[in-house]
Amino acid sequence: MRVVNLRRERAFVDQYIRLRDSYADLLLTTPVSREETEKWLWREDIEVRGLEENGILQGVAILYLHREGEIAFFARERNLGIGTRLLAIIEETARERGIPAVRAWTLKENAAAQRVFEKCGFSREGTKVREYKGESREGVSYRKELSVPDSGSGK
Repeated sequence: MRVVNLRRERAFVDQYIRLRDSYADLLLTTPVSREETEKWLWREDIEVRGLEENGILQGVAILYLHREGEIAFFARERNLGIGTRLLAIIEETARERGIPAVRAWTLKENAAAQRVFEKCGFSREGTKVREYKGESREGVSYRKELSVPDSGSGK
C-alpha cells in the first residue's frame, strides 16, 4: 500500500468522500460535498493521509491541528491492519508538524477503534460526552505522547 496526501492527490477525493460518509455516524458528522471537501483540504490546520492499493483508497487518517492534535481514522475494511498503519502515518505527520501529543475520541460502542488506539499505545484518559443531532453521545478519550525531533540538535 502507498501513502497518499489528499491535499496533493486530488484523484482520491471522491473515494475519500464516499468512505468518510460511510462512517459519518461513527464520526458524529454529516455527509459532505465535493466542493466543501476541496476547500477543507486546503486548510492549513489539518493534514489528511490515506493508504491506497491498486488505485483504491483503503483508509484515511486526519490530524486536526486546531483541535489540539486530535486525530480520526477510518478504513474500508476492518481487521486488516489498515487502522494501525494509518495511525503510524498520522503520528509521523504530527511529529513533522511539531505536535508533542495526539488525542482521539471514539464512541463508547466503537470497540474496533478502541482496540486499535490501545494496540498503538494510546492511553485511555476517560469518558467524555459530545452532542450530535440533539443527542448526548458518550465516548472514550485517548492520548499519546510523541517524541518530537529536537530541531536545535544539528542532527
